[in-house]
Amino acid sequence: MAFDIKDKISGHLKARLQLPLVPGKHQAQIIAISARKGGVGKTTSAVNLAVSFAASGHKTLLIDIDPQAHVSTALRRDLKSTHGNLSDVLLGKKREVHEIAYATNISNLWLAGSEKHLNETENCLAAKIGKETILAHALENTRTHYDIILIDCPPNLGTLSLNALFAADYVLIPSDMSALALEGIGDILSTVETLRDRMHRPVEIMGVLITRYDKRLKQMNSMVETALHELLDTPLLEARIPQNTALNKAHLKGLSIFEFSAKSSGALAYKEAADEILEILGLAEHLHVQEDVVSAQVTSA
Repeated sequence: MAFDIKDKISGHLKARLQLPLVPGKHQAQIIAISARKGGVGKTTSAVNLAVSFAASGHKTLLIDIDPQAHVSTALRRDLKSTHGNLSDVLLGKKREVHEIAYATNISNLWLAGSEKHLNETENCLAAKIGKETILAHALENTRTHYDIILIDCPPNLGTLSLNALFAADYVLIPSDMSALALEGIGDILSTVETLRDRMHRPVEIMGVLITRYDKRLKQMNSMVETALHELLDTPLLEARIPQNTALNKAHLKGLSIFEFSAKSSGALAYKEAADEILEILGLAEHLHVQEDVVSAQVTSA
């Protein structure tokens, strides 16, 4: 018992005596990718948008705050060893997400990965004052080291998702063309409105990214789009991510769609979506890498 108390005191003293973190020369814009409904391509969108941003020359950090840890599955061919996890940051053992981020084999892309204990970590956060703001504080220095930070949220609106939404500058909502997805979008919009009103956090809705799109279902597509515009007053990205078997196969292989099948309809659609988002962020003028750069990086890796 005496040793336990000594270790705890020593840990607190070390935390207070840590040297100030050196700021970088960037100022990342943070996008939370959130969806209440499963199976809409949330993680697929997070991974492929992040790879596309990185290929465009932007230093990109992908944070996986979903306990399912699907980002690591989708990028397992491009990962190197890690030195810490998000639980360490959320529980105060590390001060900044940047301390646990590690480079992937894709140039300009870093990952702060999830792990299965995040569910337990979420339970530990429940009694903490200001629990929704922990991630935002842990990104204050981190964002100075990147151009874009993407956060893959859990498919719910628990404490981890609230941390991501509070930390974000923008919220991107992947959605298929179904009535169930509309209900989930409404819940996210309501939560963002609460963050604005009660916590004075100016989070913007970037828009809805339509996924699993089947252009043959014209009537259903029209009904859902009308509901999004008229009932939820939500902007839609112009890009449409189609039903595409290459996207599923890429995930199973642990590759981005650009590495697996750069000419597939899924790859072209995610490139279009990424370019559209860069326009929104005011970063499109920095595009200077050719469309085949990802393949070149993989070949040289």
